[in-house]
Amino acid sequence: MKAPCLSAVALVAVIFAGVAQAGAGPISTLYLTNGYGIVVVQGNTISSFPAAYGSPYELPIAVYGDVRTSGDQVNAQIGGQYTLGGTPTGTSYTLSSVIGSALDSTSDGTHNYLVDYGTGAVYQTARDFTNPVLLFAVSWKNVGITYDAANNSLWISGWGFSTIVADYSLGGTLLSSFSTGHSQNGALALDPADHTLWLVNGP
Repeated sequence: MKAPCLSAVALVAVIFAGVAQAGAGPISTLYLTNGYGIVVVQGNTISSFPAAYGSPYELPIAVYGDVRTSGDQVNAQIGGQYTLGGTPTGTSYTLSSVIGSALDSTSDGTHNYLVDYGTGAVYQTARDFTNPVLLFAVSWKNVGITYDAANNSLWISGWGFSTIVADYSLGGTLLSSFSTGHSQNGALALDPADHTLWLVNGP
């Protein structure tokens, strides 16, 4: 299968306070969080809505028909559910203590997937972030994760030491990888409209 192309090395160059766009933006609407709020990007249009449950640690984020965040477990924070338009539903979520620190998440509509930044363990959870199941492990300091429905696989990006974005089967088999040329690859997302990968380049 053809690997997604990395259409913009910097979707957001400075974490969401000052947003910088590299060329044309994604076709589909993509959602990102830095813990303080949710940033919404489509094409060259960027908007946001505030975190309503556990700011400043309302992450990771998983989007599938709605937006769900789970509070950072290390800081004992909570996250919650929003409509795609940014309205909080009042349903809150907490991250299982089994997962030490996850900064990003993704969903296939049935499960969420997270990578533990501290250990590299990749987990599958229920949509409400409960019932974590260890799938496999990658190197520590991996941050971004996104589900690829075309391949039933997970793209995972390195941070701080690795320039690599890699595609893994749900069983942990490395399917492909490429280098971005920089080592701050976060907030990874896959646009299903054209099968391109988008990520944050920067702290």
